[in-house]
Formats: sequence, C-alpha cells, structure tokens
Amino acid sequence: MEIISFFNHKGGVGKTTLVYNIGIALAKKGKRIVFLDLDAQANLTAAALAPERIIDTWNDGKTIWSCLKPVVDRSGELREVDLQQIRDNVWVLPGDIRLSEFEEICPQGWTEALAGNAGGFRVSTTVHRLAVLLGEQVSADYVLADLGPNVGALNRTALLASDGFVIPMAPDLFSITALPSVGKSTSLWVEEWRAAKGSAKRRELDLDFDLPLGEPSPLGYISQQFTTYRQVPAAAYKQWIDRIPQEYENGVVGPLRKAGVPIPSRQPLIGEVRNLSSLIPMAQRSQSAVFELSGTEARGSQFTRARDTFSLFEGLATGIIGRLAPESE
Repeated sequence: MEIISFFNHKGGVGKTTLVYNIGIALAKKGKRIVFLDLDAQANLTAAALAPERIIDTWNDGKTIWSCLKPVVDRSGELREVDLQQIRDNVWVLPGDIRLSEFEEICPQGWTEALAGNAGGFRVSTTVHRLAVLLGEQVSADYVLADLGPNVGALNRTALLASDGFVIPMAPDLFSITALPSVGKSTSLWVEEWRAAKGSAKRRELDLDFDLPLGEPSPLGYISQQFTTYRQVPAAAYKQWIDRIPQEYENGVVGPLRKAGVPIPSRQPLIGEVRNLSSLIPMAQRSQSAVFELSGTEARGSQFTRARDTFSLFEGLATGIIGRLAPESE
C-alpha cells in the first residue's frame, strides 16, 4: 500500500476534484482506494457522500475526529472506525471541522519528537499510523489524501506520512509563487524528521509502532482550469504555463533533491486538465466522478464530453503511479 498526498500552498486550484476523479479512475482499473480527508473544510467528504450520509457519520462518530480524539485528549490510542464505502472498491474516511483540534497539538508533538520523546513520536506519526490502519482494514492499494492549502503542522505530519505528493497547479502568478514555500517547507521537514529519528535511535526508544520514512517524493504537477481557443491555451494563461516547469524545478525539486529525497526521472508535468466548466457542479451534485455522469445528468454533447474525461483521469492516475517506482535521477 502506498500513500499519496495532493497538496499546494495555494488554494482554489481544483485539488479536491483531481483527488476524487483520479481515485475513482484508479478504482475502475481494479485498484482498491481509500480517500483520506485531511482538510478541515471537508470538501472531499462532500464530493463523496450525500449530505444526509455526512450527518449520519457525524452523529455515529465515524469521522476522522472519532479516530483522532483519543490522541488529542492523550487518553488513548487511535480509534479505528468503519470506513464509508462509496464504490465496490472505494472507501472514504469523512473529514471533520474538529480536525483543527488535532492540528493544535502537532507543534508540541513535533518539538517533543525532535527531543527524542516517545509521546512526540506518537503524535507526529498519527496520520501515517491512521492511513496504514485504514488501508489494512480494506486491503487498499492506495490511500489518497486531500490536504488543506497551507504549510501548517497538520500538513507536515501528512506529507511525512506519504510516499509521494502531487501538486495541482493553476496557470497564474499566485499558484507559481506558492511553489518555493512548498519546496522549502517540505525539505526542512524531511531534514528535521531525520534528526528526530536519529534522536530516537540514540535514546534507544522502545516504540510500539513504526516510524515513516519521511521522504515524500515530488511526483509532479498537474496544470488545470485554463480556457482554450481552438484547442490552444488562451494567451493570458500561456505565459504562466510556460513558466511552471522551471519554477517547479527551482521551487520544489531543487530543495528536495538537496535534502536527499528521491526525484522521479520522468518529466514533472503529469498532465493538463482543461476547464470542465458545468460538468464539475453536475458531478458534485450527484457525488460522481465527471466520467460517471449519466445521460439524464449531462445531456447531448455534455454527456459525450463527460465520458471522454475517463481517459484523461486514467492517464493522470497512470502517470502518478508510474512515478512512485523506485527510480531517481
């Protein structure tokens, strides 16, 4: 099982739409998928579950908060809950606004881990241990995590829990200027985690759980949501599209390579997604992937266009998985 995070410091780049559609595409190829909603806004949960079902998970104590509460309270270990099944081989752990309470204890846990304190490692490995626990529950091939748009303490634990991460990009100035923040923060976290593990080894801590490697590979970026004219990107966006490869190399790949993280040998651009306009809200209303829309939900040319997106998202999924192979520059 492998853990893949979707992450960008810049919000509004269609991250959740990508996670969901790529995950469903992988499932249609026979893979077993767990969606892990690590954004307190719970947009992935809203994409996957009908409102009444979300309310039921909240009332029944089957959200991510239900899992994390004993760790936050320091009253016990992670609590395992039943995942919500949404397809034959797809499950989701619903998000929860109270996830922010777990994030509040992460900085102290990080400080304690750096000092070689066992309790600090317990907090700092929570996301990794949760992903492994849930993945084993359904024999998942991949856990896909949707992260919030920040470089905070929760995302630090999530990225260090991951085997790799994907950066959704919008072709604009703000998305590009967020890249150095992603690279700088992640490379620093990798180096600090190595130091923390070294401290645990020197102190010969007897931990009853495994520590994640903590070297998430930058799997690449996906450029999306730009308009086209006769299949050519609009001029207003093209200038930013042209800048992304070098900015990604300088802002993300460079710092992580310097930190000793394996870099995929493939080109960093995983693929491009054109503006799917009205198809996105249609899919969201029915908790569907875009390519799952029926002829009654999307009519005529819209239905054909929706169906055609399967090859797009399947290609993105294949590109991501291919970059997880143990090859580096």
